[in-house]
Amino acid sequence: MIIAFNYKKSLLLNLVLFLPFALYPWHNVLPLAIGGAVIFFLFNSWLLGHKAMPSNSYAVEQILGFLLLSIIYSLAGTAAFYFYLIKSFIWLIITAAIALLFPLWQIKKPAIWQLNFIKPKFNLWPTMLSILYLLLAVIMFALVKGSATDTSLRSPWEEIPNQLFLVYFLATLTLYIIVRFSEKAWPLVLIIIHAFFTLSVAFFVFHIGFGYDPFIHRTNLNLIAENGTLLPKPFYYIGQYSLLLFYNYLFKIPLDFLDKILVPLLAAVYLPLVAYFSFKDNFKTKNNLLLLTVFSIFLFPLTSFISTTPQALANLLSLLAIILSLYYLHQNQTKLWPLYLLVLAIIGIHPLAGIPMAFFMAVSVFYHHWKQKDNLPKLLKHSIVLEIIILGCLALPLAFLINSLTLSQLKVSFQIGWLAESLKNLSDFNLSFYYRKFISLPDMLYIYNFNLAWLYLGLSALGLGFVLQHKQIKKYLIFIFGLIIVGANYLLLKTMVHFFSLQNYEQINYPNRILELSVYLLVPFILIGLYLIFQKLNKNSLLACLMMFVLLALAQTSAFYYTYPRVDKIKEAHGYSTSATDLETVTFLEKIQSQPQFKPYVVLAAQPVSAAAIKELGFKYYYNNLFFYPVPTGSRLYQLYEDFAYGKQKTSEIIATAKYLTGVDTVYVIINDYWLDADKIIETEKENASEWFSIDNKNYIFKY
Repeated sequence: MIIAFNYKKSLLLNLVLFLPFALYPWHNVLPLAIGGAVIFFLFNSWLLGHKAMPSNSYAVEQILGFLLLSIIYSLAGTAAFYFYLIKSFIWLIITAAIALLFPLWQIKKPAIWQLNFIKPKFNLWPTMLSILYLLLAVIMFALVKGSATDTSLRSPWEEIPNQLFLVYFLATLTLYIIVRFSEKAWPLVLIIIHAFFTLSVAFFVFHIGFGYDPFIHRTNLNLIAENGTLLPKPFYYIGQYSLLLFYNYLFKIPLDFLDKILVPLLAAVYLPLVAYFSFKDNFKTKNNLLLLTVFSIFLFPLTSFISTTPQALANLLSLLAIILSLYYLHQNQTKLWPLYLLVLAIIGIHPLAGIPMAFFMAVSVFYHHWKQKDNLPKLLKHSIVLEIIILGCLALPLAFLINSLTLSQLKVSFQIGWLAESLKNLSDFNLSFYYRKFISLPDMLYIYNFNLAWLYLGLSALGLGFVLQHKQIKKYLIFIFGLIIVGANYLLLKTMVHFFSLQNYEQINYPNRILELSVYLLVPFILIGLYLIFQKLNKNSLLACLMMFVLLALAQTSAFYYTYPRVDKIKEAHGYSTSATDLETVTFLEKIQSQPQFKPYVVLAAQPVSAAAIKELGFKYYYNNLFFYPVPTGSRLYQLYEDFAYGKQKTSEIIATAKYLTGVDTVYVIINDYWLDADKIIETEKENASEWFSIDNKNYIFKY
């Protein structure tokens, strides 16, 4: 069946699908609204994807179009936030504009949609192996879902049965075998299921929430949903907030659920699909080898994508933009505007990734014009590229300095002697092979994961060698230029910029995030290297292939373990999750301070309790511009809490300082039972405090 969507047909269908949006606020037509929303969004995704990449398959058009249409809504919501408010009628206006303008914006010739009814072929062994994989997947999800908890944990592996790793290994091995003998693209569905499980363990296990930052972002999101804005308006994160608000409006999915699942789900779906189609459409590949390559992405721990934060979403979109840039390198008819949209969205979500990606885009744009044989002199072309690279290398240090001059709580300064420190860091760069005498399973896991840098470099060198051998290096220079820009920003942030408003152990966080971005720029070479390895492996016997798949499944299981925080004899994570006891503690204090009338108070507590306060009470009280819980960790109140917990000062001095800073007479200190020397602190402070309370014999509250 073939349907040609010209302007009139597209406009008519869009207007019909738009009716549920217009009707929903005033009539009880929720099922109609959701159904119409899904069809409307999918249809316009396809139209947009057809406009972006008209030479590719319907699957590519739909997949890319869904992403680009989401980004358009995100950018529109971001603009609405800064110039007005984000309210329901904003989404209604944007949707109406898309319903009217998208059909008009199509290419002049009709968009053709063809549905072919293919009679499925039944193959016994692939079918049996697929059923086996799905059964193993069900067991994996059941084990993780059954381990859901609202207690404080440092690692999900503390709660999940160890049998999960055996099942995960068997499922991974089964999927490698399925993919090896596949001539079609359908195993991508199984790869996506496997990827989603790999990235969603925290979502299933941590019932209240995982990490600390997501609680802050979730509270901001709910405030925008209620009020349409945040005051003062921040310079970042709004791209993520507007995207989540749009999905909430369009599909009526609760915001908290969306916020927890967004990045793991998008990463699980888009990383395999974008990698698969970007290589399939731009290289001569064999399907089974390409599927093996795509599946092997998960040989690397993808820790950034296990929870939703602006940095995680920006990183994911950056990685997708880098892989999608292969289209612009290999197909002259492909337009650059989808890359513009992606980079604009990344900037609106988190500038730490957005600024380097903007310079990567600038290099890509200039390369695109260079490829079109413009009339600029060669010397001028080289000069422009050099200027972009130099400006890009200095971009993030300058951005942090400018941000520090605003009302931002993140303050920085330039360090004296940074050049000597940079040279020292380069000379001290350690790439020695990590080896630990094999005694138990964790030893083997850490030998693999601590040597991942060698794997990155080896695969990148193999891919780069292939590009050089085929004299294609000019096409791939944008990745080298991007790597220079990101690498320089990492080095300068580490040596030139002093984040004096952060705790000492947090000051390396920003440089490390940039280091991760530099790895993304190697991904095209890494994927080429993986494909070449599988191409060589495919020439060996089935037994040799099976043995290699066993090793790959072990490596992927190791990466899966390493993706999440760990508590074992080698590594001991220190960050605890927020528990139900923490929530009860926060509400208990608010209740006793509000009866019979509210009395101002401040609380010194650990991060999980502060996260609970933000979740339960929002940003409710400020005293002398200080939040009444120790947020952020660079604040003076958090320093006082650490002084208390580690016994660095007398209790009386700490309490006096807290009262002086906030102007509040009542100060509470909360000690969790898992804190270092908690028993000793608790017994001592029972004598010092005017009152003390115990919540579930886990959290101890002391009033001063």
